[in-house]
Amino acid sequence: MRLSANIIQSAEQRTNPLGEREIILRSMAIPTIEHLSVTRDQFDSIDLSNNHLVRLDNFPKLERLASLYLGGNGIEHVDGKNLKRNCPRLTSVVLTGNGIKGWNVIADLGEGCPRLEFLSLIGNPITRRQNYRLYVINKIPSLKVLDFQKVKQAERERSKRLAASAAGAAMESDARMEARTAASLSVPAENSADAEAKSFEPGEGKNASETFATQFSAEEKAKIREMVANAASADEIDRIETMVKRGVFPGRVTPPPPEAKRAADGEESEANKRQRQE
Repeated sequence: MRLSANIIQSAEQRTNPLGEREIILRSMAIPTIEHLSVTRDQFDSIDLSNNHLVRLDNFPKLERLASLYLGGNGIEHVDGKNLKRNCPRLTSVVLTGNGIKGWNVIADLGEGCPRLEFLSLIGNPITRRQNYRLYVINKIPSLKVLDFQKVKQAERERSKRLAASAAGAAMESDARMEARTAASLSVPAENSADAEAKSFEPGEGKNASETFATQFSAEEKAKIREMVANAASADEIDRIETMVKRGVFPGRVTPPPPEAKRAADGEESEANKRQRQE
């Protein structure tokens, strides 16, 4: 099920046991993160557990957001730059039972969440790799609790020694290789999107995000984001998205061709003459 503006606005909201203002978007078969700007940054916590997410990305500016619950998805990739830019206050991320397996993803988490204190990766393939816990502690030095176990000072010291050792250097080499592999796997999809963009016609966009990225100038993108942020209703957001998907700037009025304008002016003049004669 697509995460639409209407679904977000009708979702359950509560104060969770930690005293956080939380929105519940769990168990909806959601495949991608989108439209979270509809929340207007009113929540400390977002629960997206038990959906179909494979990427942790596409967050709008959510400066209040402190906790993400993402257990039971299929997340394999994390956009650290997106998290760092738009979710700077994240302190707790639960990724239990996902598909994270590369050291590079841990590095992305560390880059994206410099204030992260609580992290759970239980049930991810990466937890079976040698020195997993020490690597995570070294890459995310702000951590206080990892996999529901307190990070001890002795572990921090061991993680630093590991990072300075030959074994640590080998792990870093693996991380760089895994990052290159992940990037190369995403290239075909990007090239395909570029090819489609070159032959784009209104109404043929695959989705609004793709069309937004390829069909509008930086100034138009900024105005569209402002329209979404200031939208008065979910219906208005859906209207904006529909127009964006078609490659039409929301609110843009296409001027009539010169011939049509001249014909209209002529008809108006004739009508005025008849009125004067009468």
